[in-house]
Amino acid sequence: MKYLLLSITFFLFLNAKGQTSIKDQIIGNWKVKNVIVKSNSKEMTELSQTFTNSIFSFQKNQNFNFIPKQKTQLTPMFVQMLQNQKWGFEEKKNLIRIGTAKDHYSIMGITPKIEKNNAVFKLEEAELSLEVVKTE
Repeated sequence: MKYLLLSITFFLFLNAKGQTSIKDQIIGNWKVKNVIVKSNSKEMTELSQTFTNSIFSFQKNQNFNFIPKQKTQLTPMFVQMLQNQKWGFEEKKNLIRIGTAKDHYSIMGITPKIEKNNAVFKLEEAELSLEVVKTE
């Protein structure tokens, strides 16, 4: 009986050590490969173009940067809003929060669904999702 409990504990420990937390998986650069929009309005089309091929950079030291690759009327606004921000992760809500401690990380909320080096980032403030691939 003692050996059975010891064996079960050992395998549970190995399983727990083998799993990487979502927060650790987020760290790196994510390039937007596709934008899924729920509305065909002019504003949403321009918003999707702003995010197309852009890079979301989540650094280990909690720094965050948005690197746009498309020039639209909305690009300067997003660059100003998202540059040199911090990021945090709420495990209970499975939510990435962008901002600073001063603004309670309220600039942007992202719900990630990560599978290996591919993910979907659902932007909480807009009716769109970003299919992203990890580049670093």
